[in-house]
Amino acid sequence: MVKVFISHSHEEKDLALAWQTLLDHISQGAIEVWLSSDTKPTGGMKIGGEWRDTIYNKLEKADYILAIISPRSIDRPWILWECGVASGTDKERGIIPIVFSMPLSDFDGPLSTYQSYAGEEETKIIEICERLLVEAGLSPKKQYWQPIIDSYLSSIRLHRPPRNASPTAVSLWVRRIENYINSGRVSELHTLADSMYASLGSEKAIDAQVHNLLSITFLEEKQYELALKEAKKALALLPDDLNLLHRKILVLLEMREHNQAKDNLDYIYGQFGEARYLPEIAGLEGRLYRELYELTGKEEELDNSINAYQIAYEKDPLNYYCGVNVVNLKLLKGEHDGAKEMANKVLDEASKFYLKGTKRLPSPKPRHKESALKGIQRVFRSANYPKDNLSKFEKILTQ
Repeated sequence: MVKVFISHSHEEKDLALAWQTLLDHISQGAIEVWLSSDTKPTGGMKIGGEWRDTIYNKLEKADYILAIISPRSIDRPWILWECGVASGTDKERGIIPIVFSMPLSDFDGPLSTYQSYAGEEETKIIEICERLLVEAGLSPKKQYWQPIIDSYLSSIRLHRPPRNASPTAVSLWVRRIENYINSGRVSELHTLADSMYASLGSEKAIDAQVHNLLSITFLEEKQYELALKEAKKALALLPDDLNLLHRKILVLLEMREHNQAKDNLDYIYGQFGEARYLPEIAGLEGRLYRELYELTGKEEELDNSINAYQIAYEKDPLNYYCGVNVVNLKLLKGEHDGAKEMANKVLDEASKFYLKGTKRLPSPKPRHKESALKGIQRVFRSANYPKDNLSKFEKILTQ
Protein backbone atom coordinates (compact mmCIF):
# COMPACT_ATOMS: atom_id res chain seq x y z
CA MET A 1 0.00 0.00 0.00
CA VAL A 2 1.20 3.49 -0.89
CA LYS A 3 0.94 6.01 1.94
CA VAL A 4 0.37 9.67 1.06
CA PHE A 5 0.68 12.57 3.51
CA ILE A 6 -1.08 15.80 2.44
CA SER A 7 0.60 18.96 3.75
CA HIS A 8 -1.61 22.05 3.74
CA SER A 9 -2.42 25.30 5.52
CA HIS A 10 -5.55 25.46 7.66
CA GLU A 11 -7.32 27.78 5.18
CA GLU A 12 -6.85 25.24 2.40
CA LYS A 13 -8.07 22.13 4.20
CA ASP A 14 -10.93 21.79 1.69
CA LEU A 15 -8.42 21.45 -1.15
CA ALA A 16 -6.58 18.78 0.84
CA LEU A 17 -9.84 16.94 1.58
CA ALA A 18 -10.70 17.05 -2.14
CA TRP A 19 -7.40 15.29 -2.90
CA GLN A 20 -8.03 12.73 -0.18
CA THR A 21 -11.46 11.91 -1.64
CA LEU A 22 -10.04 11.75 -5.17
CA LEU A 23 -7.25 9.32 -4.28
CA ASP A 24 -9.53 7.18 -2.11
CA HIS A 25 -12.04 6.75 -4.94
CA ILE A 26 -9.49 6.31 -7.72
CA SER A 27 -7.55 3.63 -5.84
CA GLN A 28 -10.48 1.99 -4.04
CA GLY A 29 -8.52 2.34 -0.81
CA ALA A 30 -5.20 1.03 -2.13
CA ILE A 31 -3.66 4.45 -1.52
CA GLU A 32 -3.77 5.44 2.15
CA VAL A 33 -4.14 9.19 2.54
CA TRP A 34 -3.56 11.10 5.79
CA LEU A 35 -4.00 14.78 6.56
CA SER A 36 -4.27 16.59 9.86
CA SER A 37 -7.64 18.19 8.96
CA ASP A 38 -9.38 14.83 8.43
CA THR A 39 -12.34 14.84 10.82
CA LYS A 40 -13.31 11.19 10.39
CA PRO A 41 -13.04 9.18 13.66
CA THR A 42 -10.20 7.11 12.20
CA GLY A 43 -8.32 10.01 10.60
CA GLY A 44 -6.59 13.26 11.45
CA MET A 45 -4.95 14.06 14.75
CA LYS A 46 -5.28 11.44 17.49
CA ILE A 47 -7.49 12.72 20.29
CA GLY A 48 -5.48 13.52 23.39
CA GLY A 49 -2.20 12.93 21.59
CA GLU A 50 0.77 15.28 21.21
CA TRP A 51 0.41 16.70 17.71
CA ARG A 52 4.14 16.79 16.90
CA ASP A 53 4.46 13.10 17.64
CA THR A 54 1.57 12.34 15.30
CA ILE A 55 3.02 14.48 12.51
CA TYR A 56 6.49 12.94 12.84
CA ASN A 57 5.00 9.44 12.84
CA LYS A 58 2.89 10.01 9.73
CA LEU A 59 5.71 11.75 7.85
CA GLU A 60 8.08 8.91 8.68
CA LYS A 61 5.70 6.30 7.28
CA ALA A 62 4.65 8.28 4.18
CA ASP A 63 5.84 7.34 0.69
CA TYR A 64 4.76 10.64 -0.86
CA ILE A 65 4.04 14.16 0.41
CA LEU A 66 1.44 16.15 -1.51
CA ALA A 67 2.04 19.83 -0.69
CA ILE A 68 -0.95 22.11 -1.34
CA ILE A 69 0.43 25.45 -2.60
CA SER A 70 -1.36 28.72 -3.45
CA PRO A 71 -0.50 32.45 -3.44
CA ARG A 72 -1.56 32.72 0.20
CA SER A 73 0.25 29.59 1.42
CA ILE A 74 3.38 29.63 -0.72
CA ASP A 75 5.47 31.12 2.07
CA ARG A 76 3.82 29.33 4.98
CA PRO A 77 6.60 27.89 7.15
CA TRP A 78 4.42 24.97 8.27
CA ILE A 79 4.31 23.36 4.81
CA LEU A 80 8.04 23.92 4.34
CA TRP A 81 8.66 22.41 7.80
CA GLU A 82 6.64 19.26 7.05
CA CYS A 83 8.34 18.78 3.68
CA GLY A 84 11.72 19.47 5.28
CA VAL A 85 11.08 16.86 7.98
CA ALA A 86 10.01 14.36 5.33
CA SER A 87 13.10 14.91 3.19
CA GLY A 88 15.34 14.72 6.25
CA THR A 89 14.27 11.26 7.42
CA ASP A 90 16.01 8.07 6.37
CA LYS A 91 13.20 6.78 4.19
CA GLU A 92 13.26 7.84 0.54
CA ARG A 93 10.04 9.54 -0.46
CA GLY A 94 8.67 11.85 -3.13
CA ILE A 95 7.44 15.40 -2.61
CA ILE A 96 4.74 16.56 -5.01
CA PRO A 97 3.75 20.26 -4.93
CA ILE A 98 0.15 20.75 -6.12
CA VAL A 99 -0.23 24.40 -7.17
CA PHE A 100 -3.53 26.30 -7.19
CA SER A 101 -4.59 29.74 -8.42
CA MET A 102 -1.22 30.68 -9.89
CA PRO A 103 0.90 29.79 -12.94
CA LEU A 104 3.63 27.25 -12.27
CA SER A 105 6.09 29.87 -13.53
CA ASP A 106 5.20 32.01 -10.49
CA PHE A 107 5.89 29.17 -8.07
CA ASP A 108 9.25 29.92 -6.52
CA GLY A 109 11.01 28.84 -3.35
CA PRO A 110 12.51 25.66 -1.83
CA LEU A 111 9.71 23.36 -3.05
CA SER A 112 9.90 24.61 -6.64
CA THR A 113 12.90 22.32 -7.19
CA TYR A 114 10.45 19.39 -7.24
CA GLN A 115 8.24 18.45 -10.20
CA SER A 116 5.13 20.58 -9.67
CA TYR A 117 1.59 20.13 -10.95
CA ALA A 118 -1.35 22.47 -11.55
CA GLY A 119 -4.13 21.34 -9.23
CA GLU A 120 -6.88 22.67 -11.52
CA GLU A 121 -5.60 21.10 -14.76
CA GLU A 122 -7.38 17.82 -15.52
CA THR A 123 -4.54 16.19 -17.47
CA LYS A 124 -2.05 16.87 -14.65
CA ILE A 125 -4.46 15.54 -12.04
CA ILE A 126 -4.86 12.34 -14.02
CA GLU A 127 -1.07 12.06 -14.42
CA ILE A 128 -0.55 12.21 -10.64
CA CYS A 129 -3.25 9.60 -10.07
CA GLU A 130 -1.79 7.28 -12.71
CA ARG A 131 1.71 7.48 -11.27
CA LEU A 132 0.54 6.84 -7.70
CA LEU A 133 -1.57 3.88 -8.81
CA VAL A 134 1.42 2.37 -10.59
CA GLU A 135 3.46 2.84 -7.40
CA ALA A 136 0.68 0.99 -5.55
CA GLY A 137 0.96 -1.91 -8.01
CA LEU A 138 -2.35 -1.18 -9.72
CA SER A 139 -3.28 -0.70 -13.36
CA PRO A 140 -4.97 2.66 -14.01
CA LYS A 141 -8.47 2.32 -15.53
CA LYS A 142 -9.18 5.82 -16.71
CA GLN A 143 -12.45 4.88 -18.42
CA TYR A 144 -14.14 4.84 -14.99
CA TRP A 145 -12.60 8.05 -13.68
CA GLN A 146 -14.56 10.88 -15.29
CA PRO A 147 -17.30 11.20 -12.62
CA ILE A 148 -14.62 11.13 -9.90
CA ILE A 149 -12.51 13.76 -11.67
CA ASP A 150 -15.58 15.93 -12.30
CA SER A 151 -16.49 15.75 -8.61
CA TYR A 152 -12.95 16.77 -7.66
CA LEU A 153 -12.94 19.72 -10.08
CA SER A 154 -16.31 20.92 -8.76
CA SER A 155 -14.95 20.87 -5.22
CA ILE A 156 -11.81 22.75 -6.30
CA ARG A 157 -13.83 25.44 -8.07
CA LEU A 158 -15.83 25.93 -4.88
CA HIS A 159 -12.85 26.14 -2.53
CA ARG A 160 -9.94 27.43 -4.59
CA PRO A 161 -8.09 30.39 -3.04
CA PRO A 162 -7.75 33.84 -4.66
CA ARG A 163 -5.41 33.82 -7.64
CA ASN A 164 -3.19 36.72 -6.71
CA ALA A 165 -4.12 38.42 -3.48
CA SER A 166 -0.59 39.74 -3.09
CA PRO A 167 -0.01 43.13 -1.43
CA THR A 168 0.61 44.62 -4.87
CA ALA A 169 -2.67 43.28 -6.26
CA VAL A 170 -4.61 44.41 -3.18
CA SER A 171 -3.11 47.91 -3.36
CA LEU A 172 -4.06 48.13 -7.04
CA TRP A 173 -7.68 47.16 -6.37
CA VAL A 174 -7.93 49.63 -3.46
CA ARG A 175 -6.79 52.43 -5.80
CA ARG A 176 -9.32 51.37 -8.43
CA ILE A 177 -12.14 51.38 -5.87
CA GLU A 178 -11.09 54.78 -4.56
CA ASN A 179 -10.95 56.15 -8.11
CA TYR A 180 -14.53 55.00 -8.73
CA ILE A 181 -15.66 56.67 -5.48
CA ASN A 182 -13.78 59.93 -6.10
CA SER A 183 -14.99 60.20 -9.70
CA GLY A 184 -18.64 59.76 -8.71
CA ARG A 185 -19.02 56.28 -10.19
CA VAL A 186 -20.27 54.67 -6.99
CA SER A 187 -23.32 53.23 -8.75
CA GLU A 188 -20.92 51.16 -10.87
CA LEU A 189 -18.90 49.92 -7.89
CA HIS A 190 -20.67 46.57 -7.64
CA THR A 191 -19.58 45.83 -11.22
CA LEU A 192 -15.99 46.69 -10.34
CA ALA A 193 -16.21 44.38 -7.31
CA ASP A 194 -17.48 41.56 -9.54
CA SER A 195 -14.54 42.18 -11.86
CA MET A 196 -12.14 42.01 -8.90
CA TYR A 197 -13.50 38.67 -7.71
CA ALA A 198 -13.40 37.26 -11.24
CA SER A 199 -9.82 38.48 -11.67
CA LEU A 200 -8.69 36.94 -8.39
CA GLY A 201 -10.65 33.78 -9.04
CA SER A 202 -12.53 33.68 -5.75
CA GLU A 203 -15.60 35.04 -3.99
CA LYS A 204 -13.94 34.41 -0.63
CA ALA A 205 -12.33 36.98 1.65
CA ILE A 206 -9.31 38.56 -0.04
CA ASP A 207 -8.08 41.46 2.06
CA ALA A 208 -9.66 43.30 5.01
CA GLN A 209 -8.76 46.71 3.57
CA VAL A 210 -10.64 46.01 0.33
CA HIS A 211 -13.73 44.61 2.03
CA ASN A 212 -13.78 47.40 4.62
CA LEU A 213 -13.75 50.08 1.92
CA LEU A 214 -16.46 48.35 -0.11
CA SER A 215 -18.70 47.76 2.90
CA ILE A 216 -18.49 51.44 3.94
CA THR A 217 -19.33 52.63 0.45
CA PHE A 218 -22.20 50.20 -0.12
CA LEU A 219 -23.66 51.17 3.26
CA GLU A 220 -23.58 54.85 2.37
CA GLU A 221 -25.30 54.04 -0.93
CA LYS A 222 -27.95 52.00 0.94
CA GLN A 223 -26.98 48.85 -0.93
CA TYR A 224 -27.36 46.88 2.26
CA GLU A 225 -27.04 43.32 0.98
CA LEU A 226 -23.73 44.17 -0.71
CA ALA A 227 -22.57 46.06 2.39
CA LEU A 228 -23.35 43.06 4.61
CA LYS A 229 -21.57 40.69 2.23
CA GLU A 230 -18.40 42.79 2.28
CA ALA A 231 -18.54 43.34 6.06
CA LYS A 232 -18.74 39.59 6.60
CA LYS A 233 -15.70 39.05 4.37
CA ALA A 234 -13.71 41.65 6.29
CA LEU A 235 -14.73 39.99 9.57
CA ALA A 236 -13.62 36.61 8.24
CA LEU A 237 -10.12 38.08 8.29
CA LEU A 238 -10.50 40.31 11.38
CA PRO A 239 -13.21 38.62 13.47
CA ASP A 240 -12.75 40.80 16.56
CA ASP A 241 -12.57 44.22 14.94
CA LEU A 242 -15.16 46.31 16.81
CA ASN A 243 -15.57 48.83 14.00
CA LEU A 244 -16.44 46.07 11.54
CA LEU A 245 -18.76 44.38 14.02
CA HIS A 246 -20.49 47.73 14.57
CA ARG A 247 -20.96 48.18 10.82
CA LYS A 248 -22.33 44.67 10.41
CA ILE A 249 -24.97 45.27 13.08
CA LEU A 250 -25.80 48.67 11.59
CA VAL A 251 -26.40 47.06 8.19
CA LEU A 252 -28.55 44.34 9.78
CA LEU A 253 -30.66 47.03 11.46
CA GLU A 254 -31.07 48.84 8.15
CA MET A 255 -32.27 45.53 6.72
CA ARG A 256 -34.66 45.09 9.68
CA GLU A 257 -32.93 41.85 10.64
CA HIS A 258 -33.39 42.46 14.37
CA ASN A 259 -32.75 38.91 15.61
CA GLN A 260 -29.43 38.71 13.78
CA ALA A 261 -28.49 42.18 14.99
CA LYS A 262 -29.22 41.17 18.59
CA ASP A 263 -27.17 37.96 18.25
CA ASN A 264 -24.20 39.98 16.98
CA LEU A 265 -24.61 42.57 19.73
CA ASP A 266 -24.66 39.78 22.34
CA TYR A 267 -21.46 38.44 20.79
CA ILE A 268 -19.78 41.84 21.22
CA TYR A 269 -20.82 42.09 24.86
CA GLY A 270 -19.66 38.53 25.46
CA GLN A 271 -16.23 39.20 23.97
CA PHE A 272 -15.70 42.81 25.05
CA GLY A 273 -17.03 43.58 28.52
CA GLU A 274 -16.53 47.35 28.22
CA ALA A 275 -18.18 47.64 24.81
CA ARG A 276 -21.60 48.55 26.21
CA TYR A 277 -20.06 51.81 27.48
CA LEU A 278 -18.77 52.80 24.06
CA PRO A 279 -21.18 55.41 22.65
CA GLU A 280 -21.35 53.91 19.16
CA ILE A 281 -22.08 50.39 20.44
CA ALA A 282 -24.54 51.60 23.09
CA GLY A 283 -26.22 53.71 20.41
CA LEU A 284 -26.71 50.60 18.28
CA GLU A 285 -28.28 48.81 21.21
CA GLY A 286 -30.60 51.76 21.80
CA ARG A 287 -31.72 51.72 18.18
CA LEU A 288 -32.25 47.95 18.24
CA TYR A 289 -34.57 48.08 21.25
CA ARG A 290 -36.32 51.22 20.01
CA GLU A 291 -37.22 49.46 16.78
CA LEU A 292 -38.28 46.33 18.68
CA TYR A 293 -40.55 48.52 20.81
CA GLU A 294 -42.04 50.06 17.68
CA LEU A 295 -42.71 46.56 16.34
CA THR A 296 -43.99 44.91 19.53
CA GLY A 297 -45.16 47.72 21.80
CA LYS A 298 -43.50 45.98 24.76
CA GLU A 299 -42.62 48.35 27.59
CA GLU A 300 -39.43 46.43 28.44
CA GLU A 301 -38.04 47.09 24.97
CA LEU A 302 -38.64 50.80 25.48
CA ASP A 303 -36.86 50.71 28.86
CA ASN A 304 -33.93 48.81 27.34
CA SER A 305 -33.64 51.41 24.60
CA ILE A 306 -33.71 54.36 27.00
CA ASN A 307 -31.08 52.72 29.21
CA ALA A 308 -28.73 52.04 26.29
CA TYR A 309 -29.02 55.56 24.85
CA GLN A 310 -28.61 57.02 28.35
CA ILE A 311 -25.34 55.13 28.83
CA ALA A 312 -24.04 56.44 25.49
CA TYR A 313 -25.06 60.03 26.20
CA GLU A 314 -23.63 60.09 29.72
CA LYS A 315 -20.38 58.61 28.46
CA ASP A 316 -20.08 61.28 25.78
CA PRO A 317 -22.35 64.36 26.11
CA LEU A 318 -21.28 65.36 22.61
CA ASN A 319 -23.10 62.29 21.31
CA TYR A 320 -26.20 64.35 20.57
CA TYR A 321 -27.88 61.61 18.55
CA CYS A 322 -28.12 59.44 21.68
CA GLY A 323 -29.19 62.43 23.82
CA VAL A 324 -31.95 63.26 21.35
CA ASN A 325 -33.20 59.67 21.52
CA VAL A 326 -33.19 59.67 25.34
CA VAL A 327 -35.40 62.75 25.31
CA ASN A 328 -37.69 61.37 22.62
CA LEU A 329 -38.20 58.00 24.32
CA LYS A 330 -38.73 59.46 27.79
CA LEU A 331 -41.40 61.76 26.38
CA LEU A 332 -42.91 58.77 24.57
CA LYS A 333 -43.03 56.90 27.88
CA GLY A 334 -44.69 59.86 29.58
CA GLU A 335 -41.73 60.89 31.72
CA HIS A 336 -42.21 64.59 31.08
CA ASP A 337 -40.50 65.77 34.27
CA GLY A 338 -37.06 66.86 33.26
CA ALA A 339 -37.40 65.48 29.72
CA LYS A 340 -38.29 68.85 28.20
CA GLU A 341 -35.56 70.58 30.18
CA MET A 342 -33.08 68.04 28.88
CA ALA A 343 -34.54 68.47 25.39
CA ASN A 344 -33.89 72.20 25.41
CA LYS A 345 -30.27 71.65 26.44
CA VAL A 346 -29.66 68.83 23.95
CA LEU A 347 -31.32 70.63 21.04
CA ASP A 348 -29.48 73.89 21.73
CA GLU A 349 -26.10 72.14 21.86
CA ALA A 350 -26.98 69.89 18.92
CA SER A 351 -27.82 72.81 16.65
CA LYS A 352 -24.38 74.34 17.30
CA PHE A 353 -22.66 70.99 16.81
CA TYR A 354 -24.54 70.14 13.59
CA LEU A 355 -23.94 73.61 12.15
CA LYS A 356 -20.22 73.27 12.78
CA GLY A 357 -20.10 69.62 11.69
CA THR A 358 -21.80 70.16 8.34
CA LYS A 359 -19.18 72.76 7.40
CA ARG A 360 -16.22 70.48 7.90
CA LEU A 361 -14.40 68.84 5.03
CA PRO A 362 -15.20 66.27 3.99
CA SER A 363 -18.85 66.90 4.77
CA PRO A 364 -20.77 64.25 6.75
CA LYS A 365 -22.34 61.54 4.62
CA PRO A 366 -26.00 62.02 3.61
CA ARG A 367 -26.97 58.94 5.63
CA HIS A 368 -25.53 60.47 8.82
CA LYS A 369 -27.36 63.78 8.32
CA GLU A 370 -30.58 61.98 7.46
CA SER A 371 -30.33 59.87 10.62
CA ALA A 372 -29.65 62.94 12.79
CA LEU A 373 -32.62 64.82 11.32
CA LYS A 374 -34.98 61.89 11.96
CA GLY A 375 -33.99 61.93 15.62
CA ILE A 376 -34.61 65.68 15.90
CA GLN A 377 -38.01 65.31 14.18
CA ARG A 378 -39.02 62.62 16.69
CA VAL A 379 -38.23 64.96 19.59
CA PHE A 380 -40.32 67.78 18.10
CA ARG A 381 -43.25 65.43 17.56
CA SER A 382 -43.04 63.92 21.06
CA ALA A 383 -42.61 67.26 22.84
CA ASN A 384 -45.15 69.11 20.65
CA TYR A 385 -42.59 71.80 19.88
CA PRO A 386 -43.50 74.45 17.29
CA LYS A 387 -42.61 73.28 13.79
CA ASP A 388 -41.09 76.66 13.02
CA ASN A 389 -38.14 75.82 15.27
CA LEU A 390 -37.67 72.51 13.45
CA SER A 391 -36.94 74.35 10.20
CA LYS A 392 -33.60 75.49 11.65
CA PHE A 393 -32.42 71.87 11.95
CA GLU A 394 -33.87 70.93 8.55
CA LYS A 395 -31.91 73.75 6.95
CA ILE A 396 -28.68 72.67 8.65
CA LEU A 397 -29.03 68.95 7.96
CA THR A 398 -30.30 69.09 4.38
CA GLN A 399 -27.86 71.58 2.92
